[in-house]
Amino acid sequence: MPMACLTQSVFDTPAYSCLQAAHYTGLPYQTLRGWIGGEGLIKTPEPSALSFNNLAEAHILKSMRRVHKLSLQGIRKALRELEQIRHTDHPLLDENFETDGVNLCIRFNDEVINLSQRSQREIREFVSLYLQRINRDDSGRVTRLYPFVVTEKESEPRHISISPTVSFGKPVLSGTAISTSVIVGRFNARDSVADLAREYDVAPAVLEDAIRWEMNRGKAA
Repeated sequence: MPMACLTQSVFDTPAYSCLQAAHYTGLPYQTLRGWIGGEGLIKTPEPSALSFNNLAEAHILKSMRRVHKLSLQGIRKALRELEQIRHTDHPLLDENFETDGVNLCIRFNDEVINLSQRSQREIREFVSLYLQRINRDDSGRVTRLYPFVVTEKESEPRHISISPTVSFGKPVLSGTAISTSVIVGRFNARDSVADLAREYDVAPAVLEDAIRWEMNRGKAA
């Protein structure tokens, strides 16, 4: 099988339970359940299992709903309009999505096309905090997600990252392949943060966020 096909399959392979994905994205479990499968906005490879692309879609959809206050009906309408302009399996991951807090738009040929009100075209700049938490490769594909650990603010550090090409898609310390679960396991075994920082050569603040991340995951479960 060509390497390109193998690489792409990693991004669409079932990798996360709904409970895991809810924790990783900071969403209530029942909310995410309502977004996936069937008539949901996120099409999963299996009924109760999400791929990395689905995880990124949930992250973006959360932004549209929580930050920009867009209705599910409005988002659904915008995605239908988008399908007429582009051909994509994951329209929520379109790299040119923008919003003014009322409408959903895409940038196309140096213009902002209002998908919620198709007849309008606007030349305006919109910035999404959530879009700043994902990395893309040269083709525009989402390759890495930096979940929020404590607060959903621009100042929140990118200490934790998730990528299907690193540690089988498990949350790791950013820039490493060290799983957050390994860190909290060592911490629970009474290794100090200072000792772990020296051993792994990472800042104590990064380790503290890894511990917070795993502790919050336990509460969510």
